[in-house]
Amino acid sequence: MKPLTYFSLAINILLIAGLFFALHKYGGWRNLWAKINSRGIEKTYDHRKNLFEMLPPNDSTIVMLGNSITAWGEWPELLNNPNVINRGIPGDHCEGMQERLDEVIRHKPSKLFLMAGVNDLAFHAPAKVWPKYERLVNEILSKSPSTKLYLQSVLPVNNIVSPTAIDNEDIAALNEKIKAFAQAKNLIFVDVNSLLKDLDGNLDAAYTLDGIHINGAAYKKWAAEIRPLLTQ
Repeated sequence: MKPLTYFSLAINILLIAGLFFALHKYGGWRNLWAKINSRGIEKTYDHRKNLFEMLPPNDSTIVMLGNSITAWGEWPELLNNPNVINRGIPGDHCEGMQERLDEVIRHKPSKLFLMAGVNDLAFHAPAKVWPKYERLVNEILSKSPSTKLYLQSVLPVNNIVSPTAIDNEDIAALNEKIKAFAQAKNLIFVDVNSLLKDLDGNLDAAYTLDGIHINGAAYKKWAAEIRPLLTQ
């Protein structure tokens, strides 16, 4: 080969090596995929957070706290209860929910249904996500001790329907920690995951078009599971 060919080959190898180094440093392909799929989420988050802060306090409500999976549910209608308020924000994660917790607590909720962690798993392994989740729950318990807290499992995903940045093994590992923590703290663990997964452990394809978010049939099944808890 000519010297120019060797030089070109060396440059290409360096560029490829630099690409893989950058991917590794910033969380790998999974992190990159998550960032691509979350374009615009930051603005949506800020808009929703600002709106919630502008709304008047509503004492003794039932709060649904979470990310987009919670946000897209029409909870007062699904649960046939006008006292339910939705505090889900698309793209939110454990630390984001903790940062906006004061707005949630000001309503003095009688019950709070939490679903958190799936967006964190797009960037971190369960071992790194768990401390964030634990801090969030402990702050809820500390700031609103009279609130009855329900820890809902993270829903499964379906990477066959559409690739996501998350896998069900990580979700299962996080859910085991949530369940054990609920038992240790004498909280109620609500296993929504089992309601919506298929025999292979994936989010049932009948409930999703994008592998992670759910349709009306899934929301109705979820609501039917938690509706009896509202009167306990």
